[in-house]
Amino acid sequence: MKCPQCDKEMKKVGWQITNNQKTDKDFKEYDKVTYQCKADDIWITTEIPVENQIS
Repeated sequence: MKCPQCDKEMKKVGWQITNNQKTDKDFKEYDKVTYQCKADDIWITTEIPVENQIS
């Protein structure tokens, strides 16, 4: 991910799986990633839905 201020590559500093705290059909999990640009002290967090796959 590129920094919106300086356009340099941001460092990935965190990752976790989160959810929407709902149940049954409404339950969704998200891949949450946090990026940091130390030069500009900018932090960006994305949460992208994880597709549940049944094996």
